[in-house]
Amino acid sequence: MLIINLYFGLRYAKNQRTTETYFAARGRVPAWAIGMSLLATLISSVTFLGYPSEGYSSNWILLVQGLMVPIVLLGTIWFIVPLYRKVIGLSTYEYFEKRFGAFARYYSSTAFVLRQFSSMGTVFFLLSVALTNMTGADTFYIIVIVGLIIIAVNLLGGIEAVIWLDVFQGFMLFASGILCVVVIIYSVKGGFSEVINTASANNRTGFGPYDVDFTRLTFVVMVINGAFYAIQKYGTDQTVVQRYLTAKTDQAAIRASILGISLTVPVWALFMFIGTALYVYYKQQPLPQGMRPDAVFPYFIMTKFPTGVVGFILAAMISAAICSLSADLNSLAAVGLEDFYKKARPARTDKEYLMVSKGIVVFSGIIAIGIGAIYLQAGNEGVLGIVFTLYAIFSGGIVGIFLLGIFSARANKQGVNIAIVVCIVFTAYAFLTSTQIGYGDNKKLLLDLGDYNFTHHKLMLGVYSHLVVIGVGYVASLFFPKPKLDTNLLYSGWRNASKAPSTIEGSSLTARNEDTRRLEASVVPSLQKLGKATVVFLLLGFSLNVAAQTADNQFKKPLNEIISEIETRYSVKIRYPQELVKDKYVTYADWRFRPADVEKTMTNILASQDITFAKEGDKKYKLQAFQYHLKTPEEGQQQLDYLASLYTDIASWEKRKSELRACMWEALKLSHLPARPTSQPIITNKRTYDGYTVENVAIETLPGLYVTGSLYKPLNAKGLMPVILNPDGHFGDGRYRADCQYRCAMQARMGAMAFSYDLFAWGESALQVKPEDHRRSLAQTIQVVNGMRSLDWLLTLKNADPKRVAISGGSGGGSQTMLLTALDDRIILSVPVVMLSSYHSGGCPCESGMGVHLCGSGTNNVEIAAMAAPRLQLAISDGKDWTQHVPETEFPFLQRIYGFYGKTDVVKNVHLPQEGHDYGISKRLALYDFLAQNFALDLKKADESKCTIEQNPAMYVFGEKGENLPANAIRRFEDVEKLVQ
Repeated sequence: MLIINLYFGLRYAKNQRTTETYFAARGRVPAWAIGMSLLATLISSVTFLGYPSEGYSSNWILLVQGLMVPIVLLGTIWFIVPLYRKVIGLSTYEYFEKRFGAFARYYSSTAFVLRQFSSMGTVFFLLSVALTNMTGADTFYIIVIVGLIIIAVNLLGGIEAVIWLDVFQGFMLFASGILCVVVIIYSVKGGFSEVINTASANNRTGFGPYDVDFTRLTFVVMVINGAFYAIQKYGTDQTVVQRYLTAKTDQAAIRASILGISLTVPVWALFMFIGTALYVYYKQQPLPQGMRPDAVFPYFIMTKFPTGVVGFILAAMISAAICSLSADLNSLAAVGLEDFYKKARPARTDKEYLMVSKGIVVFSGIIAIGIGAIYLQAGNEGVLGIVFTLYAIFSGGIVGIFLLGIFSARANKQGVNIAIVVCIVFTAYAFLTSTQIGYGDNKKLLLDLGDYNFTHHKLMLGVYSHLVVIGVGYVASLFFPKPKLDTNLLYSGWRNASKAPSTIEGSSLTARNEDTRRLEASVVPSLQKLGKATVVFLLLGFSLNVAAQTADNQFKKPLNEIISEIETRYSVKIRYPQELVKDKYVTYADWRFRPADVEKTMTNILASQDITFAKEGDKKYKLQAFQYHLKTPEEGQQQLDYLASLYTDIASWEKRKSELRACMWEALKLSHLPARPTSQPIITNKRTYDGYTVENVAIETLPGLYVTGSLYKPLNAKGLMPVILNPDGHFGDGRYRADCQYRCAMQARMGAMAFSYDLFAWGESALQVKPEDHRRSLAQTIQVVNGMRSLDWLLTLKNADPKRVAISGGSGGGSQTMLLTALDDRIILSVPVVMLSSYHSGGCPCESGMGVHLCGSGTNNVEIAAMAAPRLQLAISDGKDWTQHVPETEFPFLQRIYGFYGKTDVVKNVHLPQEGHDYGISKRLALYDFLAQNFALDLKKADESKCTIEQNPAMYVFGEKGENLPANAIRRFEDVEKLVQ
């Protein structure tokens, strides 16, 4: 069995080259397999051993939780699945952030991690106990060996291997369960009827007690808990939601969910019945003294089955554990990457993210093994009870957050954050005042408040936490403004979309469909009177007529159907996100096919939809939205060759540069701007550190619009000093990042004044407009204006040297560096970092949204950077992003332009082939050296250990909550637009 597991890992290892395939395998797994995977994920060893244990020692009350799953989900799965597939990338908890902010995301993802580790430890424990009883092997070593195998499977095969392994093991579990039931019933004297009669007489059937008493385990407690469990598992659990994402379409994901639900409940009932039947059997055949309930089923297997059958059941038992643990590890890695690592280190290469994901798999597997070993000390308490209790505690109001988010458009971030805090306090109180620690008769409550202790059953703890979040969250939200929401985040949005008519403007298809429905309504009753053959013949002819494609409807077909047809005709696999093709139609579809050329066919069909494709392997393609800012490296080289042909000397180049600058000035609407405001900058909170000072500055660059930043100066400096602009890039936390503080502090210590400032709609700029306004095209203009007018003010300062003006930024800040230098001759030295590329113009509209790259019949970042000539320039590049070809492609182009001036010595390139997209220490050291050489600065003072890293609030101009924002400050993006008409 372990070899088979490794086979599945190796079988799909070659596909795991990106994080998307490793975690989602989108479109490559059929719906029925995903449904079987959901079954296998949810059953695990808890089903195989925990349910028989409970059926043996009690009645069927714990099965009530499972019975609530189909009751709740058959009414909700229809909108939960498409909601997640539309609004998240990979992590379930991305929805929580989009709806309620980062705190809700971190809280829910952390709760998920805690639940998963507690559950994984239980599975390891159950499996090891069973195998120890059946084989005599050492329990701890069983946990370790199985754990290492599971880690290996996940490392090699990713989610695809996990799903297909689930399919194989799901069938094994069914077969073994049915086999055991048959053998037990035939082993009981009196057969099935005796099992039912004896079990009923001894209170081993039914779901009672049925009284309304929340202090103990009752039917009512399990019904309530089960309803919330169903929503939590299928609505907020990463292991399940991740399965939704692997399906090719929303409908396939829903079918998979329904299949999983319909199979899971019978399996739970089957194994609960095994425990009941075992109770009756051992009433007739006494057990050895002192045997724990969770060891009864393994004991029966070992004593009643021949060796070969025992091996098969052992394999099924191991399979059940591996299924759930493999899914748990993969989902933990997904959450660890998306919710934590990417937040801490954004904009890294996918290769790095894939490597980190696999590291998380290993780390999580080792932790789970350790928890399983700890669980060996759990004593005789029923393990199923332990699992349900831990699940209730670690649920922590997650369902409450989800239900508020999806059903209430009034609930907002502030209200839910308050509710989460209240929920944490309540959960801590309930847990501490109801949990005993110690051994034997010396157990004591963790916190004893006497009459105020939490006395209800612990399964109600989770229920109450959800209700606390719903109640407190909604009421608290009423004290804050109603949020403006993307309707895709709400149930009402799904409902309205599902009710909207599916029409195609400008075509006759809708009318034809309506005619078809009317015709069917009138004809079908008559057809029922005819013979079957006649009916089939007429319906076939009718269908062919309806489906006919003619020039009248432009031979129009749905895009997803055309893609499926391409896959069939050319025997290829095409992967794409469903939202990319949803509601899209292709005119003259069949006419676009080229029989011998799949890629020409795809180009013909997809180009009309602004969709492109990339080859991922032999007969495998991936579709993506057209990216206007991105070309291939080959296309970038071709454009450089063309541009180089336009000028051969300084005169022709200066003519070209003048034309480009005039066009860019117009494209950015810089000629239409109001005059610079006469207000004085707001300067607050001067701090003194080792060799430098820092002040917070806000400059009114347009009427009512402020750019905020930090001004670093040398301590006790005298005489003129260089002025260095440090525009922010798309690195998380912007100018508050440590690497930005290091860079500016060192520039100040070396003898320059350095100004770092926020991107538009980032940092404190987001007090005036929404963060999403950063991706408006006008952001590019505002950032150019902010840079120029910041420099206007800086050059008025007493010690500013207008002959030594520099600029340096990374990523999006690198784009600003090149563009500002091209437009503003006051800048003498520029250092664009990880952004000089012939085939990448900047993926954010703030870098390329205003069409400056269309000037001169098409330009690119390399030609824009060349407009700095003959001024000083250092281009810093790396080997893991779009600057990887700079030494052999982009830099020679720059050198040629500088050569027109006889100044090739003032343009440099520092290439770091082993590094990635950041402004890390190696890049900063290159900057310090270049500044020191050309601006006569003291390189010896560039000691980053002397820098004090400040917390964000210390760097705010307008206060922690924006309370000091000027009265005239703009508050809407629409008001910004009015300034640039």
